[in-house]
Amino acid sequence: MPAAQITPVQLSLLQACLAPGDGIEPHWRAWRGQAELDSLDEASNRLLPLLYRRLEAAGLNDPDMARLRGIYRYHWCRNQLLLAELRRLLAALRELGVEVLLLKGAALIQRHYRDPGIRPMSDLDIMVRPGDMDTVFGLLQERGWQPKVRAELEQMRTRRLLHAVDFRRDWNGRVLEIDVHWTPLHRSTWPGAEKAFWARSLATSVDGIACRILDPTDQLLHTCLHGGAWNVMPPLRWVADACHILRDDAAAIDWERLVADAHRHHGFLMLREALACLHEVFAAPVPPALLRQLLAARPSRAERLEHGLQTRQIAAARIDQLLLLEWFNHSRAYQRTALLARLADFPAYLKLSWKLEHWHQVPGFVVRRLAARLGDKAHRFR
Repeated sequence: MPAAQITPVQLSLLQACLAPGDGIEPHWRAWRGQAELDSLDEASNRLLPLLYRRLEAAGLNDPDMARLRGIYRYHWCRNQLLLAELRRLLAALRELGVEVLLLKGAALIQRHYRDPGIRPMSDLDIMVRPGDMDTVFGLLQERGWQPKVRAELEQMRTRRLLHAVDFRRDWNGRVLEIDVHWTPLHRSTWPGAEKAFWARSLATSVDGIACRILDPTDQLLHTCLHGGAWNVMPPLRWVADACHILRDDAAAIDWERLVADAHRHHGFLMLREALACLHEVFAAPVPPALLRQLLAARPSRAERLEHGLQTRQIAAARIDQLLLLEWFNHSRAYQRTALLARLADFPAYLKLSWKLEHWHQVPGFVVRRLAARLGDKAHRFR
């Protein structure tokens, strides 16, 4: 969720979750005066376990404390289920000689939150080296996991049209999901984009099973860029994630590298907005001189155009805007490929990106989007 789209009610909740020590009470009371638990948006719901722990630590008694405790326990149990699956997968992959890098919730719980109940996860995100993808895909399928998008895994392994493959499996009436990445950022799928992240990663372990996590600078970059893009499920928690990273690892952040990598991975404007929000609204330790430098920069027209496309609601985008955004993402994977070759491959990329079963469904998807857009316009002008 872009920083500019955080509502006043969400802001009060975030401040209650993140305010230092005795500063929580006024923000909590301001939020309680505006919000009802039964009508919260999903992004806010995912912050309630963290709020519960903060209230408990501060000795504050919310009228719905029992419900908040139940929400915390629900996410603790759900995360324990996911983390148990992660431990089994890590152990199996270690036996096969595959090194795993944890991303998103699993990594943040491991290093920063340290309590599985306060940082909800909807799935597991892991990264493996491109050369290990066949091994990982084979292991997952042997264990009953199936790719969410029906596609040739061999094609995805060799051509890397997307940044990850989503796998899912039914477990006692629940659907578990694992996203297998070969690069951490969905706009960075060109060959070798992942190498620097691996080289700088840190060793850790989950119950004695070795794995890796992003270094603090890359973790902050990943959090800001992932949170800044539009999502069907607005990731409001990116603010909490970033504040926890900075609380623990601010001294280890290489700020110059952070900005340079944001340019390299086509997320400079997202990073600028995120850091400004973290510093100005949540008093995060972002160097003021760096912010002045970022605000003085003059991005190109193409950068501004792409940023607008990345941060607006996809469902509201015109089909030409959606196609342009997809072209930006697709072209980066084949920067040294001739234009005609990229054009020829574009329908196959759209098929995967739009979760279609066959590339010849792409024209129909475009027509339906256009018809829906025209229908909305006609309805507004009645």
